[in-house]
Amino acid sequence: MVYQIMRKSQKLNWRKLLLHIARITPLAVPIIMGIINTPAMRTKTQSAATPVPSLEVVSVAPVHLGASMALMPQLDFRTRAAPSGRVAAGPTPWIKPAVAGVLDLFKQKRVVALGDDHGLAQEEAFYSALIRDPQFAESVGNVVVEFGGEASQSIIDRYVAGEDIPLTELRRVWTETAGWIPGPTSLGYVNFFANVRAANLKLSSEHRIKVWLGDPKIDWSKINAFQDLKPFLARRDDNFFRIIGDEILKKQKKTLLIIGTGHLFGPGSLSARFGEAFPSMLAVVTPFTGYIEPECNAKVVAQAHDWPVPAVMGPVEGTSLKSELQLSECNYIPPEQLERMKAMATAPPPPGLQWQGPGKPPSPADMIAAQISMRSGVNSDAILYLGPPDTFTQSPIDPNIYLDPDYFKEESRRSQCCVPGGKPLNWDQILQQNSLIPKKLQGPR
Repeated sequence: MVYQIMRKSQKLNWRKLLLHIARITPLAVPIIMGIINTPAMRTKTQSAATPVPSLEVVSVAPVHLGASMALMPQLDFRTRAAPSGRVAAGPTPWIKPAVAGVLDLFKQKRVVALGDDHGLAQEEAFYSALIRDPQFAESVGNVVVEFGGEASQSIIDRYVAGEDIPLTELRRVWTETAGWIPGPTSLGYVNFFANVRAANLKLSSEHRIKVWLGDPKIDWSKINAFQDLKPFLARRDDNFFRIIGDEILKKQKKTLLIIGTGHLFGPGSLSARFGEAFPSMLAVVTPFTGYIEPECNAKVVAQAHDWPVPAVMGPVEGTSLKSELQLSECNYIPPEQLERMKAMATAPPPPGLQWQGPGKPPSPADMIAAQISMRSGVNSDAILYLGPPDTFTQSPIDPNIYLDPDYFKEESRRSQCCVPGGKPLNWDQILQQNSLIPKKLQGPR
């Protein structure tokens, strides 16, 4: 999606620009702290002027965004948006129905990570289909999710075991999180927990699926400013790493991990950390969300005419699949988005965005390269094919945010107090966002 970054006066709107940069630049972090370690901030839907449904604040080591963008005017980003030539084809990858493909990866790895493209309805529907397959409980049995807060672990344990939990208590699972900007929650995430419960109701207690809520514990009643929130943002990846390391790998278990794709790529990412601490234990599956050029997507779709939908295919490395993800003259980042990033080189950053990490902030070239890696999937173990990108739709949101006044009031408080440049939520805009007619996702993901 393309965002309006400038005000009518052409004065740089830092709030909107930071939201935008946080979405498209993996090394740039939440709207604030500035940055990096492994990113994954992607806005999920419409214009920056409307409430942002679950804009995820990911984070870790802060960076001075103004300094990190200083080199941008000197770089030709268009040529960096895709390799200059087509990669040699290579052997044909295996292609399987998606559920079977993911389950087969568990025969080789103890952890399979699905890169979550926040707000993509087709991918969220796949999560529930996978979890409800009887083989998942039998051969895997655990799932770690980014869209739930560890403070509510006892609540989700009771709920997926079949206990009836009042909605006001249950929704703490997906609202008491540190890493998601306050606002609407995609319905696919909410439905996921209900589908785990449905699967478990058919199983004996010893065979039930265990859901691990990966976002760090937080008490929002004590969070009244962004400074209160920052320490929790810095713990996010540490928390995922600890849970999977201590509760899964050290106990010789297996787990599915559902997490924003940006957490899985680049220096200091979860993939890198698991590779060092637990070699050969992790497989990463990235959704193919498309090039920015329709004609490039058409080439991939033509190759996929007889594939099952959804499908998982791999490996990427050493097969013709890698060449399909690196088509010549095809790009993953629109020039207009890169131009907006260049604007940060000449505009002073807002207060509080000073570089605080070791060494120098990441260069624009590094950030762009990491973004291309994340969007293309060329460094993944396998690709999740969800159909032609022009058929993708936006996940509906949980309607309770506009039906329950107390729920809306608290989310609006958080949005105003605890996000840099925060504003209260707009009830009417959120309501209009939740159309009964599926909305196509516009522009590159």
